[in-house]
Amino acid sequence: MDLNSSYSYLMLCKFFSETCVIAEENDRIVGFVSAFIPPESQDTVFVWQVAVDASQRGKGLGKTLLKELLNRNACDDVRFLEATVSPSNVPSQSLFKSVAKDLDTQCQVFECFPENLFPDEQHESEWTYRIGPF
Repeated sequence: MDLNSSYSYLMLCKFFSETCVIAEENDRIVGFVSAFIPPESQDTVFVWQVAVDASQRGKGLGKTLLKELLNRNACDDVRFLEATVSPSNVPSQSLFKSVAKDLDTQCQVFECFPENLFPDEQHESEWTYRIGPF
């Protein structure tokens, strides 16, 4: 799916299983959403990653996974969905704007982590996409 370690995925699925969603096809994982509800913001679910296998892109799987997440019992008190997206990641920007449109709510965008905070000189800034209230 990406370069994150298998250990981080195991931790996410163990400690945040109620807010992680997978999609399978023929016993193979083809989509994954990792998310958590921050202790200081119980009305917000933060999406750390939406990953969709190349064979499934353009089919709406990312949006389906996010809607599944929001329909889970763990998100009963959630009124906002947040994620960070880099300026060059147009597919993710489109995904979150589309989810906001489907939920008939706002999508506010503001800077979260400026590029100068990253030790890697080539890392872009990360912008928060905040969807809600819903």
